[in-house]
Amino acid sequence: MSPLTRYLSRLIGVFLLVTAVSEWTQAGFWTVVFPALFDQPALSWVTGMLIFAAGLAIVLGHNDWSNNPAQLVSLLGWLLTIEGAALLLIPAAGWKAFLGVHFPKYPAIDTIVSAVMGAYLIYAGFVQRR
Repeated sequence: MSPLTRYLSRLIGVFLLVTAVSEWTQAGFWTVVFPALFDQPALSWVTGMLIFAAGLAIVLGHNDWSNNPAQLVSLLGWLLTIEGAALLLIPAAGWKAFLGVHFPKYPAIDTIVSAVMGAYLIYAGFVQRR
């Protein structure tokens, strides 16, 4: 595993796990925050800029598909880039129509997926020695 993959695995893994736990400890968090994101177009745009920049930085610096942790880091980079670009290019009204009023319907599943990916990347970055 390259030093960059190890670093990004640690960074993204800790980020994903901490944010997942924070969502578990604040019940109903996304049901309040997510609609507000699209009620205020400036907030949606700034969020899109940050997500796009983070994803693009990962894609440009680490487009590595050589092993499982590297693949997950690269995949997350591409997903962030696409999500950030979509937030920048699609108006808030379009997101509301596309996602509907009830999103996220199952936020626990999203946080479980984030926590599992975070735990795996933490293991790969801090424990795994290959």
